[in-house]
Amino acid sequence: MRKTKILASMFGALALTLAAMPGAVAQEPLKLRISGENPLVGLDLQMAQRFDQLLEEKLGDAYESEFFHTEALGDEVVHMQMIRTGQIDVYPMGSDAIQLDPTWAVFDLPFVFDSRETVAKLLDGEVGETLRKSMREKAGLEVLAFGEIGFRQITNNERPIVVPADLEGIRIRVPGSPMRSLMFETYGATPVTMNLGELYLALQQGTVDAQENPLAGTINRSFQEVQKYFSMSNHVYTPVTFAMNAAKYDSLTPEQQQAVKEAAQQAAEYTRQLGAEADEKLLTQLREGGKNEVNEIDLAAFRAASEPVYAEIAKQAGAELTQQMRDLAAQAGASDAPMAGDQPAAAGAAPEAPAEEAPAEGAATEQPAQ
Repeated sequence: MRKTKILASMFGALALTLAAMPGAVAQEPLKLRISGENPLVGLDLQMAQRFDQLLEEKLGDAYESEFFHTEALGDEVVHMQMIRTGQIDVYPMGSDAIQLDPTWAVFDLPFVFDSRETVAKLLDGEVGETLRKSMREKAGLEVLAFGEIGFRQITNNERPIVVPADLEGIRIRVPGSPMRSLMFETYGATPVTMNLGELYLALQQGTVDAQENPLAGTINRSFQEVQKYFSMSNHVYTPVTFAMNAAKYDSLTPEQQQAVKEAAQQAAEYTRQLGAEADEKLLTQLREGGKNEVNEIDLAAFRAASEPVYAEIAKQAGAELTQQMRDLAAQAGASDAPMAGDQPAAAGAAPEAPAEEAPAEGAATEQPAQ
């Protein structure tokens, strides 16, 4: 945890003069409590740290912060409570954002995004604005920007996953997203919701056979030691939903709001770059390492099997937004490059995707899984 920055004015004489002037009001510094449950190597915490640094650069002595990480204040459940009640001001959320707003089910649309460029066009534009409004209405949070956790891949110990039938009977650990569970049930797997800290041992002992996470999250947790097959599925993209308590945001001056939004967007773009660099490096390491088998999937087969999932997500997130997301992703993807695994993007409502979290202070290829 970085200690609170206690910032003193260097302009004492000027401050006294202003205080003596009738009607003069000294602007209070922006004070933020920023926290996340993951270690600093995660892209979500890298985004938070970069945001904090940028605000310090923009506002100087007019900014103070407290920064917590690695479950210093609790797990994701605690953090979701604290951000809503205002006990913390800023929280970078991952897959669990769906627990605050079911509209986030759109991020479990399988095989819809084909590249980071496609995702950025949607989240930095019309779709992102729709999601921001929804989260504010449903959870009382102001989404400042969408960063990257990443495109997720399937790993397991049974066989290469090429078509949905290859998942039949495989026990796969998933995060706490009902739509993610439905997705793998639809493909024939048995999803198991499990605490991430228990997963390595569960994979080692065979309690579960598989897991799904971005490459960086997978390798940072050393899952490659207990998983043989890496199937570059890019099945969903998980963003960092970088949120501020809405009441806190509304209390800021227009200048502070602008600085906060600018810093968040710059930090989001930073994490996208880190994620892309990590994916490329780690995929090369896996392919050249000789200990794990890396394969591509049959994208068309998975998309065809995903129609029931699309229909259920439309019920959760809304049919209009779901279809808008699919249509815009298809349009944007027509001009974007494919992602991890080098699979070509196909025309239609669902492309493919790559990996999850990285760092700022030199460790850009590490991150926790989610």
